[in-house]
Amino acid sequence: MLKFGEEPFLECSSKGDKRFSAFYAKWRGKSIEDRYQAAKVFEDGSTGLSWKEAKGKKPVNAEVVRGYYSALWDHYFEENPELLEVIKQYNGFSDIFGQEGHACQAEEIYRIRHE
Repeated sequence: MLKFGEEPFLECSSKGDKRFSAFYAKWRGKSIEDRYQAAKVFEDGSTGLSWKEAKGKKPVNAEVVRGYYSALWDHYFEENPELLEVIKQYNGFSDIFGQEGHACQAEEIYRIRHE
């Protein structure tokens, strides 16, 4: 589990508020998770994999794809500005599935909350 900020925490995953889960948050008809995982490029040159195939695998374009993940969350909040009012009610954000060194929805939402 990863936590960013201080209590009260909003759980940002499929086990919490699904509006803040990359699996449920959609931009232009596809989930953030689908878009993020499909953007990864692997050593063998493969890309465009499903989230199930790509999740947990280290891409060669990690820095680029991490920036893309941040941009996807920015676009999501631009299209859903009412959600900014929701996250302003919290000082912290958690992701029960979050792992150090991986893209994390709670970290992105914390960033957006404090911009």
